[in-house]
Amino acid sequence: MANLGLSLTKCLAGSLLISMPGRDTHPLEECVIYIYEHSPQLGAQGIVINRQSGVTVETLLERMKFAADGSLSALQKPLYHGGLEDENGVIMLHSSEWYSSNTRAVSCDISVSSDTFMLEKLVMGNMPTDWILCAGKCDWLPGRLEKEVASNKWLTVPAANQVIFSDMPAAKQWRQAIDYCTEYTVKNWF
Repeated sequence: MANLGLSLTKCLAGSLLISMPGRDTHPLEECVIYIYEHSPQLGAQGIVINRQSGVTVETLLERMKFAADGSLSALQKPLYHGGLEDENGVIMLHSSEWYSSNTRAVSCDISVSSDTFMLEKLVMGNMPTDWILCAGKCDWLPGRLEKEVASNKWLTVPAANQVIFSDMPAAKQWRQAIDYCTEYTVKNWF
């Protein structure tokens, strides 16, 4: 089940990387990563979407000195641990109907934002329909991700909102992603 649905010459932006079953000694075991940037010249960047940090978005906003309205239940959502790179940086993965000052569309359905204005908007209750907020990211040097995919370290599949914005615990979301990858492969290849 390697490299399902995507060729190595294709841009992986807008795809899910799903850690292969059986990689139980790897730090990214049972991980689902959304790739939001990928090019041969720059490498790749993504965020882990199934690792909750144990901190709420509201707590993060308070720590960053944003006065959050305690009545906004949406701010009780978990902050996700997006990866080991730039752990002080905050990235929002969200539905594309919403935007902030540096929002970049990855696909027609999904965008990423990472500016202070997005946090101000959240505090005011102005938020996207679907979103997760992550601290940190994953980063690959040029050619590195392609080598990992070619050596069967990751399953790859075009992203699906029902997997990205799932509120399941980490292991269940990983299994949901594997099931989605299998369904996608069967539907598109057989």
